[in-house]
Amino acid sequence: MAFQQRQGSEPVLPKMRRPTPTAAPPPAGQAHAQRRSYSAYNQPSHKRGRGGFRWFFPLFVLLGFLTGAAFSWGIARPDWSIRLPANLSAPLSWGSPATVSQDRTLAKAARFTSLPLPVATSQPTDPFALHPLVGLSYVPSIMYHDVVGSYKQVWFDTTQAELRQHFEAIREAGVTPISIDQLYQHLQLGDPLPPKAILLTFDDAYLGQYEFAYPLLKEFNYPAAYFVQTAFVGVPTSKDHFTWEQMQQMDREGLVSFAAHTVSHPSDLRALPDDKLQRELVESKRLMEEKLGHAIEYFAYPEGNRDARVIEAVKAAGYKMAFTMDTGFTGQSPNLLEVRRFNQFRLTEAIVGAKTLASKANPAYELEVSTPLQVKTEDLEQVRTLTIRGGRMATVHADQRYNVGTLVSRYQATAGINGSFFSIPWINASSNVMIGPVMSANSKVFIPGRPEDDAVIRGRPLVLLGQDRLQFVPFDPDTMNSLEEIQRLMPDVTDLFVGGLWLVRDGQPLTPAQLDSFRLSSAAEFRPRAFLGVDQDGLVVAGVTKTHVNAAILATILPKTGIQEAILLDSGFSTSLIYEDEILATGHATASQPSRPVPHVILLYDLPKLWQTGSPEGLATPPDRLESLISSLPTEQQASSRAVLSAVLSGQQVLRRGDRGSAVAAVQIGLARLAASQGQTGLLPSGPDGVYGRELGQALMVLGLTIDTTASSTSSSLPSASPTPLAGPGSAPLVTEFVDTLDASILNRLLDQVQQAPPAVLVSTTLTRQPPDLSRKPSRKPLS
Repeated sequence: MAFQQRQGSEPVLPKMRRPTPTAAPPPAGQAHAQRRSYSAYNQPSHKRGRGGFRWFFPLFVLLGFLTGAAFSWGIARPDWSIRLPANLSAPLSWGSPATVSQDRTLAKAARFTSLPLPVATSQPTDPFALHPLVGLSYVPSIMYHDVVGSYKQVWFDTTQAELRQHFEAIREAGVTPISIDQLYQHLQLGDPLPPKAILLTFDDAYLGQYEFAYPLLKEFNYPAAYFVQTAFVGVPTSKDHFTWEQMQQMDREGLVSFAAHTVSHPSDLRALPDDKLQRELVESKRLMEEKLGHAIEYFAYPEGNRDARVIEAVKAAGYKMAFTMDTGFTGQSPNLLEVRRFNQFRLTEAIVGAKTLASKANPAYELEVSTPLQVKTEDLEQVRTLTIRGGRMATVHADQRYNVGTLVSRYQATAGINGSFFSIPWINASSNVMIGPVMSANSKVFIPGRPEDDAVIRGRPLVLLGQDRLQFVPFDPDTMNSLEEIQRLMPDVTDLFVGGLWLVRDGQPLTPAQLDSFRLSSAAEFRPRAFLGVDQDGLVVAGVTKTHVNAAILATILPKTGIQEAILLDSGFSTSLIYEDEILATGHATASQPSRPVPHVILLYDLPKLWQTGSPEGLATPPDRLESLISSLPTEQQASSRAVLSAVLSGQQVLRRGDRGSAVAAVQIGLARLAASQGQTGLLPSGPDGVYGRELGQALMVLGLTIDTTASSTSSSLPSASPTPLAGPGSAPLVTEFVDTLDASILNRLLDQVQQAPPAVLVSTTLTRQPPDLSRKPSRKPLS
């Protein structure tokens, strides 16, 4: 679940020096608690005062531990000072989604209210933001320096023979060089490019670029961009440079586009005072425009060094796009003023990964939701995958972390899989904060991503679920961090979250270079993997690997199983696949051990099974009244639960505070459904854990199940006063008393009300169109 930036591993020399890394936000998927070495305190000492120190050190360690524990708890519950009770069973109305502000400290309290919150105001379009869909493209830009005849003076020189080999490799791979103007139009407006496009760039105005590179460019008819430092034009230094006349000739012939590279090529623009920085940026642009007779709109940072001040100065100087030396595809760049480039030594990686968005169409898949769920195990290339296909999908964003099976049972789904990546991945944490924006069917509240996370996950797959439509689009935090903005992509969106990376697109696996561009540090690790996708028949696919694999291996396997598009979900210890109360896969070694609790789950509903029992608008009353409670329990628990609850109804037994077992869990599930139908939140936040505690007794009172003036009760703890509600809409009433005993009268009232309440399922059973004849297995293609 880590989201840290990966640094390149190529050699670093003065000319090719990479920029000094800036502090990155803490990785979202790894614990980074650093412990001070104990060895320094564990050495023998021959000095006096040893006895006092012996007592001081344990006390110091204890105080440090308590401080760390308190700090960790505070991080895990960022809203501890204002936290209101929250509950999984949010109102099941089908109204418009609400939204919460960027202040994530209010998210957990606000997201479970039933009142709609104001939609975030859309910000003006940033002229330096990448088009939202260019993250679907992998357009490399290659950086060369001097091109020499045969003898290299420095390691980053390229001989003319080597450059010819590069151009031949580009041609044989079917990759098409484009102009810098074409790249700008693509990145800024989403204009289409050839299927495999590449930009060739040359830095520093060396004479060899005119004498050796330019003839090859004309021979192959390849456009390129030359970045020029104006003080060196025609001036010999340790290397010769082309003249203004030669530069004007190339410019007239149109194959080479010229862009600025400062006046004197200072090694680090960040070290310059404001006046010198402005001169380097403005004067170089002015002189080139004077000599060439047209606008100079693009720039490259010397040695890639920049910071926020330098970027603002580049923007103020009038440049529309600027290039760095950060490795990666251009479509995965942070913005137009920090466009990434590969150096010439990574040409193979660049051309293998090259893939271009063909049009501005937003790919979407129309799902065949009426198909019964199908469990399928496949062994391919020594990798075992386990998938569940079909049905209608919904997501749950819980108030804290739960086992997947708990949420599958709570919301009466047929199957479920762990969802996407979340913050603070420590095992004992309870935070429900997700990485990136999220909206789920259980709450219908849009929660924007945190800025510190959004800066890292740009370009990762944003999953959009609508009315039987599924879309995967590259996440752009500048244009996709409010509900209004996302509804422009999918007006009927009901669920959304950000995945880890793409594994398969258009039936083709992503290459290692493309996978690496997402900068997901855990992608290379071998672990159980979880994924979500859609197959060629239009069926949702939720799956896991029973074999430990990395993302690259998984990407090559999935298309062979018929999967058309797939993304990576949270993996490792979070991996969990549940079907009909059975643990099919777990992130642990023992199959019977549930995976670690998670706050985000993807549920699958088998519509034919829902049709057999009725629709969410009114289930048929089962002949056995107890069936409304025990049907949500695992099959192996239903018999014992029925026996206990039957004994309660006959007056032979009661459930008391402290009792445990499946019968108590059945009561809790019934109370959760009843609370949802009444719009009550904050009840039973611990979930159906099978323990009769204070929360269950309070829920009985809040829901009015203990008030009966016509019959006596065996309970001796019935309240005589109405509970006092908490301040704030949609919150659960605060009660200071609770019911110690659940007897026949209370259970009868619960059964009567549960049978009239809608079930806790999060999907509708209504079809928007007639189901197709899947016996012909038609191939489904993305919608435009």
